[in-house]
Amino acid sequence: MKQVNLKIFLGTTVLLVGIFFSSISEANQQQDLHKKAFNFFIKGKIDEAINTYLKALKIEPDSAKTHHYLGVLYSQIGSGAKAIDHFKKAELFYKNNKYKNSKHNLDIAKNNLEKAYKKFGLDPEDFIVGTLMPARRRWKPSGVGFFIGKQGYLLTTASSIEGANEIRIRFANEKTEPVVLIREFIIYKIVVLKLINPNKYLLKPLEFENNPSFQEGDTVYTIDFSKLKTQNSSMSKGKILKENALENSNKIVQLDLALKKDQDGGPLFNKNGNVIGLILGKSMAQKSFSYLKDASDNVSFAIKSSYLQKIIPRQIKNNNQSKNILSNSDLNPRINVKSISKEAANNFVFLEIFN
Repeated sequence: MKQVNLKIFLGTTVLLVGIFFSSISEANQQQDLHKKAFNFFIKGKIDEAINTYLKALKIEPDSAKTHHYLGVLYSQIGSGAKAIDHFKKAELFYKNNKYKNSKHNLDIAKNNLEKAYKKFGLDPEDFIVGTLMPARRRWKPSGVGFFIGKQGYLLTTASSIEGANEIRIRFANEKTEPVVLIREFIIYKIVVLKLINPNKYLLKPLEFENNPSFQEGDTVYTIDFSKLKTQNSSMSKGKILKENALENSNKIVQLDLALKKDQDGGPLFNKNGNVIGLILGKSMAQKSFSYLKDASDNVSFAIKSSYLQKIIPRQIKNNNQSKNILSNSDLNPRINVKSISKEAANNFVFLEIFN
């Protein structure tokens, strides 16, 4: 391993020496291991130093000093989870011993722990005392989706749950809820998920438009997920280019509507604020339909609601087509592209997977 940076070396050396001389002497065997480990560190042999401290830890597993050394060394080589785990154990064991210098060393351990959290972009809740447990680290953003109706059915792309052992959603207010897979459709690469407790969140559900029109030139809208968590969440606006994007299928519509990266699976709205499709960017659509390879770069596509309605397990009835859930007031049924109510915003979610 390369020699450590001089600045880091000097700073860390002061820390290690300070802890070494302020601690009560250990048994001879452990002292010998600590001396060997420290000499390895001085020579820049970090791996050998770590392995020697681990041997010392087997002799005295509750040694705050040994855990502290290991935290410093693991932090130096970029092993954030291990560094934090050892810093936390050092903090715990410093608290539990009554040596006169323990308070001073405890303050150093706490300071190093805070620095490690910031350095590696981790949070305290990622770990529990005594066990290396990166709970939230394994949850990864994977896509977007939208609820349709009151029953809690969620539509998104199959790529959003690929490789998932568990799936959850994150609302705009950062609350998370688990969802379960109901159906997956290989042909169009879309899936249906379900929220366990929809009544808690879906106060103003989205509805499919009955007999939707897909005339060329019609104005359509989609949610801008990148602005969903802001106070000025808005809609993106575009037009229908082709009623049928594929010659051999009437299920796909072609759009002149800008779709931002990683936002496949959002809803397509008409001017009444009702859902008429599920949006796919060009690259995502091409994975399902090879005939779209010649489409221009600025287009997007949508799977029509006439097909989406058939794959929802329970028929979702639309009792009030004229009412637009995206408006700020029930007295004004017009679509409001500048502001989406908090109740309506819960219909649009971010997918996260655990694998």
